[in-house]
Amino acid sequence: MCTVRSGRRHRFLFPRVILVVPLRMVGARLSVSENLELEEKRAEREGRKAAREAEKRKAARESQKLALEAEQRRLEVEERREQRAMEAEERRRELEVTVAREQAERDARLKAEQLKLEHEIRLIELKARQVKPGDGEGVDGQTPSDPSGAGNLALQTKRFGEMMRHVLPKMPQESAELPQFFETIEKLYAMYEVPAEVQAKILIPLLTAQAKSLVNQMTIDDMSRYDELKEFLLTEYKLTPREYKIRFETAVKSAGETYTLFAARLRNLLSYYLKSRLVEDYETLLELLISDRLKGSLRGC
Repeated sequence: MCTVRSGRRHRFLFPRVILVVPLRMVGARLSVSENLELEEKRAEREGRKAAREAEKRKAARESQKLALEAEQRRLEVEERREQRAMEAEERRRELEVTVAREQAERDARLKAEQLKLEHEIRLIELKARQVKPGDGEGVDGQTPSDPSGAGNLALQTKRFGEMMRHVLPKMPQESAELPQFFETIEKLYAMYEVPAEVQAKILIPLLTAQAKSLVNQMTIDDMSRYDELKEFLLTEYKLTPREYKIRFETAVKSAGETYTLFAARLRNLLSYYLKSRLVEDYETLLELLISDRLKGSLRGC
């Protein structure tokens, strides 16, 4: 410290002190701060990057999971489809086996009845040949001049009635089955060569109680003719061509009916309708279809 005299007063002079901070220290402090900021920013970037990668991995796992679930569902659908196809094929085979078995049973029964009938006919013929002239009446009232009884209507009725008793079917309760019933009857008549004179007589016992009460309204002459009897019953049960057509168009498969039997029933109904309309060839079929179409369009108006 210096003392300066100036008059009476003394001035004390203090030296000026200047603090000098080295630049290296300032730069060091700045660089540390910057480094901290950079580290923080880098950490934030790395955190965001890690988060994005985690999201990508999560999305990939979700996508893989969805793909696996979709593939599993596809496999399940394929398995169910194959199972249904196998079940349908099994049902079809069972149906074919059932139809074949029923057909074989029907054929066997028919063959057995035919063999039995042929045996009975041979026995009757054998007995007839054993009748000697002058013995009068032979077996079952047959005469030597007419051993078959063809000249006696009562004997013929008895003979063919007993012969066809176990062969002919009984009249069905459902009127829609009447055409098939008569068709079967006529085929059996032709097979066993039943004379026209006795066809109606051996048919009447096969009718239902209602049908028998209806045929009592006929005359004796009409009742004795098969064609008249058949036409009368079909008319009484309203099985006209229009009725056949309606039954064919409105037919529905029943619960206990197989598709094969339902198709056969449809075929029979259509066949009856075409026969009732006297369709015999392609041209008359075309005319019938066009006529029905025109009638349908007129009703729509």
